[in-house]
Amino acid sequence: MHPGFFNHLLLIGKFELKRSFVTRSGLLSIVTFAVVWCVILLYPLRLAAELLVQEKGLMQGFSFFDVIGFGSLQQWLVPEFGLFWHFALVIFPLLSIMLAADQTCSDRDRGTLRFIVVRSSRDRVFFGRFAGIMVIQVLLIGAAALSTLALVLYRDAALFSSALPALLVVTVNVILAVLPFTAMMAALSAKVKSARQATVWAILIWTFLAAIIGGLAYYLPTLAFLTLLVPGYQLSNLAELSGWHTLQLAYVPLLQSLVLLAVGRWIMARQTL
Repeated sequence: MHPGFFNHLLLIGKFELKRSFVTRSGLLSIVTFAVVWCVILLYPLRLAAELLVQEKGLMQGFSFFDVIGFGSLQQWLVPEFGLFWHFALVIFPLLSIMLAADQTCSDRDRGTLRFIVVRSSRDRVFFGRFAGIMVIQVLLIGAAALSTLALVLYRDAALFSSALPALLVVTVNVILAVLPFTAMMAALSAKVKSARQATVWAILIWTFLAAIIGGLAYYLPTLAFLTLLVPGYQLSNLAELSGWHTLQLAYVPLLQSLVLLAVGRWIMARQTL
């Protein structure tokens, strides 16, 4: 590998960070995310956590969350992080689809991508932008997890030692969960002409691919391994786990990400700029 490869990745990643945290459109997206997350944190998450705490103290042998299908929340020592886990498994993959949609497509449509690769290479641009988008998502996930920790400490500061492991495990797992979605958007962005097309194709592929493979796996169980091809297929199983047990399925997003990045790199190498 060329020694300047990682330097170019770093430069391109920095550009993505600057585009998200310095430009007006990027800041608007960050502020919108912050407002939405604050509403989730202060209302459904906080209120549900208080209900869980009260339920543990008052009811024995009956749980409202068992009735509505969220009994796994009781396995978490700190209820706020159990709820954060469930919210994050829905919110951050969807955010990843929107945030990572425009990795290379708009530059190709404007014709600027051919000038960028004069001083770099297609591989460096492809992987550099993927890495930059992942760093942005890591920062957002970390900020959301830290805000949840602050909510826990506001309720009971003595929970710090119990909350810290939960903070680490959910942060690592949510980062792993968004990896294949970001890789899928990198591959789609290398093929289509706009972020909107990439988003639409992602939703269509995600929906129909999951339905077709799910149907095949149901009638032909020997084909169940094909479910590994669907980004996020393990999320429903992850929601039933708690603590460090959630890392049992870490191989799934890692494998999916490698396959999708290989496909995206192949498309990028052959696509007309």
